Parts: sequence; structure tokens; C-alpha cells
Amino acid sequence: MVMSSYSSVAAVIKNKTKYHTSRLMLAGALVFTGVNIAHAADTLTLTAGSTPSSRPACFLDITTGKFEGYMPEIATEVARRAGFKLTFNAIPFSALLQSLLTNKIDMIVAGMSPTAQRKTKVDFSEDITSLGEGIYARNDNKKQYKTPQDFKGEVIGIMAGADYGPRIAAMHVAKEVKYYESPADLARDVQLGRISVGIDDYPIIKGEAAAGSLKGMHVVESYQPTQVDPIAFAFRKGNDALVMKVNKAIDSMKADGSLQKILSKWGMKYYAG
Repeated sequence: MVMSSYSSVAAVIKNKTKYHTSRLMLAGALVFTGVNIAHAADTLTLTAGSTPSSRPACFLDITTGKFEGYMPEIATEVARRAGFKLTFNAIPFSALLQSLLTNKIDMIVAGMSPTAQRKTKVDFSEDITSLGEGIYARNDNKKQYKTPQDFKGEVIGIMAGADYGPRIAAMHVAKEVKYYESPADLARDVQLGRISVGIDDYPIIKGEAAAGSLKGMHVVESYQPTQVDPIAFAFRKGNDALVMKVNKAIDSMKADGSLQKILSKWGMKYYAG
């Protein structure tokens, strides 16, 4: 009887140890550094930051309250394949990096390029696509702009935080460079003649034109971008396991053609695939 009791107690201890070890292993497998998880057994949910008015990259549909565009659509499919869920927060482009670094969001889902400077602060996924800047002007401005050299003596407007902003400003060709937080404010000043041209990502201004947001204005198709840059998702440093899962999902989407299908749906002009 004594031997039997000792054996029973040992078996219980062994089973409890295995149970707790299994729970710890499960939790460890699900936790990504810097991402808060309420319950390890639940599906991981990340908060993505996206710009609310950057059609077709990402924009908030005011009729449905949902984020639309090729970046949210690709991110949602990536999340499904990688085994997590996404919620979206509307954040101006210039505030995205700071929001990520201060844990307000877990992922940047926008037209952001993995520049050398940004890579010192955050980690990026594999490239999703690539794009360059485009310009638009009032319909009574018939000038055939081809390069930034054609901005000589003019006042121009550029979206704040855009990679090409400092590049164009450093050329010291334009009379003045104004920066805007909102595409609507940029378009308004072009329409009112306060600036000669508005400069934004080419797919964005094409999307705005198609949506009727550039009334009395036109996209200048003769203009060639100063540079075509890749864009990707961004994460806080230290989330290597998460980035690996995301990259695996992106690779599978490239392989089965679903990534290009989404990009084509939104009329992307450049694709580094």
C-alpha cells in the first residue's frame, strides 16, 4: 500500500510537470518580442497603423469604416497565412514610425520604403511592391514637366515624410517647397494656385484622380520619378519570429500569384516582383 501510494503521488507530480511544461512551451511559441498577448491560447492580434487617405495604397472608407487599398488587403491575407489577425488604426504617414516605436501600433501597413535610416530604428519585411513619385497640376497649367529641374522658380507641394521630399528639396531648383500632412490640403493648394504642382506617390495621385478628388487638375504623365523605391511592412526590432512568418506568407503569395493579383486590382504601375 505504501509503495502504491508513493507511485501514485509520483505519477501525479510527473503529469503536472508535463502539463506546466507544455503550457510554457506553447506560450513561448506564441509570444513575439514587444507584442502584448492577453491569452496565449487565443489567436494573436496585432494593431496595424495605416494612413487614412492614401488611395490606393491605404485609405479609410468612410461609408464602411474599414481600411481599403492594396496594402491593407495584402496585410490581411499575410496575417491569415501567418496565423494572426489585424486591426487597423488611422495614423498620418509622418507619425507612423513614432507610433510603432512607442508601442501604439505593432505593424506599419502603408507605402513606406525600407531606407537605410529607417532600418536603424525598425525591421522591415520583404518588399511588397515599388513606386516612385508623381505630380499633378491645374488644368490651365499646360507645362510638360519631365524632371525636378522643371520646377525652377516655382512653389511646389510635397507630402510630409515622403522619401523624395528631401531629395527634391536638396536640388535647390524650386523657389519654395511646402510640406503637407493631408493629400486633401495639398490638392486644395494646387487647385487654388498657391503651388504649381502637387507631389505624391504616383499610384496615390492616380487613385485620387480616378476617385474624382482632383477636379480641375490632371496627373502629369510626362514626369519621370527621381527614384523608384520598394515598400514593405515595418515592425519593432526584436520580432524576428514574426517577421519570418510574414516573409514566408509574402513568398507564398508571390509564388501563387495572389500578390500580383491584388496589386493589379488597385492599378499599381510599378512592381518589384
